[in-house]
Amino acid sequence: MERLLEMLGVLAVMYAAYALSVKNWDYTSEAAREKRKAELKKHGLTNTFYFINARTQLVLTLASGGTFTLYWLYQQWRAVLRGFRRADGTPLTGGPFLRTLGGAFTFFSLVSIINRTCEYMRRPTAWPAGLWGLVWLSGLVCVFLPAGWTVKTIGYFFFCAAPAVYQRRLNALPKTPVPASPKIAELAAAAAGLILVLAAVMACRILTK
Repeated sequence: MERLLEMLGVLAVMYAAYALSVKNWDYTSEAAREKRKAELKKHGLTNTFYFINARTQLVLTLASGGTFTLYWLYQQWRAVLRGFRRADGTPLTGGPFLRTLGGAFTFFSLVSIINRTCEYMRRPTAWPAGLWGLVWLSGLVCVFLPAGWTVKTIGYFFFCAAPAVYQRRLNALPKTPVPASPKIAELAAAAAGLILVLAAVMACRILTK
């Protein structure tokens, strides 16, 4: 529990820094707006994303033992890489599969692209990548800590919820709402992930007997 409180304290400090800096950008003048747009283009934007209802995504992620996040990462990178552009024309390196394997690192760059694109389109953004990325990884760490079920449950929820937060921001970009019903491929991915998790748990129990 002490570790969880320390983690929450760090998040509070990081959010305070965010609220006093990035959150307060001034767009009142057209010159400030154009300057910020140029900066966003310099770092890179994309015009293609993977869309899924945020609540549906959260439910599938929770039900799959968290493994649906891998499917989400792959589909997002697959879409983002098609439409990504930087002002200097430099492309992103690595394909969607490699970026999914390195999800612990590429999650930060993915959600940064999401935030930049939402800001460029004058849509609400989520917390910066560093904040939600820390929540995401800390949640996963809490699941494997030798702690009580309360800490594990809270950690698991935050691990599953972080991607859904950014998906919710993405879903505000198109003019038409994203359907709540999941696709066949999404259900299959969640089911396959749950089977793998259960198989891994059973294997661990057998080996530790």
